[in-house]
Amino acid sequence: MKRGTDKFSDFVEHPRYGRGPRITGQNPQTNYGSTFIHWHSPTDCRIPNTAINANTSRQKEPTVAVTHYYDVERRCRDCGRMFIFFAEEQRHWYEVLRFGLDSDCVRCVECRKSEQQTAHLRQRYESLLDRSDRTDKETLELIDCALTLVEHSAFGHRTLQRIRALLNSFPSESKIRRHATFRGLANRADILTEAAANHPMQPSGEVGRFEVDDQPSPPADR
Repeated sequence: MKRGTDKFSDFVEHPRYGRGPRITGQNPQTNYGSTFIHWHSPTDCRIPNTAINANTSRQKEPTVAVTHYYDVERRCRDCGRMFIFFAEEQRHWYEVLRFGLDSDCVRCVECRKSEQQTAHLRQRYESLLDRSDRTDKETLELIDCALTLVEHSAFGHRTLQRIRALLNSFPSESKIRRHATFRGLANRADILTEAAANHPMQPSGEVGRFEVDDQPSPPADR
């Protein structure tokens, strides 16, 4: 299987499939009697001569089975960079992971990975927040999670009030306050508080649950 390059040198690189298209020499067109190309791969974004055969028996209850996958060009919803949703990646989605054929890839692999990390961090934050018997170490972890979520714009600046309250929950005579970890967290909180004061139009509250994409977001390395 040959590799294409040229204009794809600035595309986001996938750790498994690379950056440029994978040339197969296949270029089928939709024929409603026998050949069906995925709805998310119209001619204006599919890359010619990159098609691979699909195994329709492995697709999850398709209304219309897709017979071929193409490498297709995409612009990431989050970072705006171009990337390829590879035909082989699609086959893995729809035939191995068995995502529905209504699923589409709207983020590059780097942003998918970042989104997953943020989701896991938020889950940990909420788990710690709900605990009434947190240890001091877990409270520091909770503060770290909250600060990171603010830094990643997953939470708004109102969360800083909760962070400050958590920091102040340690008595002034507590040894925890003398630890480098505590001082580092307090310093990050000060930096974010100052930034919030300089940008009053920033969101003021914690965001709600993560919005669900129109299509599911798969594992970042898929």
